Amino acid sequence: MVPSESCPGCGFVWDDISSEEIPARTASATDAFVDVISSNGANVGVRPSPERWSILEYGSHMRDVFLSIRERIVKASIEDEAIGQPIYRDERVNLGFYKLDEPEETARELTASSKLFVRTFLALPDGDSERRFAYSPISPQKVTILWAAAQALHESEHHLGDVRENLRLLNA
Repeated sequence: MVPSESCPGCGFVWDDISSEEIPARTASATDAFVDVISSNGANVGVRPSPERWSILEYGSHMRDVFLSIRERIVKASIEDEAIGQPIYRDERVNLGFYKLDEPEETARELTASSKLFVRTFLALPDGDSERRFAYSPISPQKVTILWAAAQALHESEHHLGDVRENLRLLNA
């Protein structure tokens, strides 16, 4: 995704996000996501269709997104020509790396990883949010640390929409 684009699925625009709104919006989306995981019993492990992940898989993915983007931010703060590590999102699901995840544990880890990501973002030295780096070898476009933080926010809000859609489909 080119940094100035908007998400065709949810309309999120990376360039419209300020540093100041990332912590509160990320916390809000994470809290809502954890509520979906915590209050939907066995439905959290059910895929509403083969092409959609389960709520629990989305939660595990979000946990890993926060950790992955946090590490990209740290690396970009330290290295002048940083290249972020890819997350391999589909491979994690397809290879079964989430199959042992439990709802309560995943909800706790999602909260913890979100808070860790936000604390790292808030601790950035002055001016570092504009440092540029290659997002990953798979997505090598140069982005700013602020754009990467906005990407974490986008993922949390977008996938919150995905899990709410899963509930709608499961309860239809």
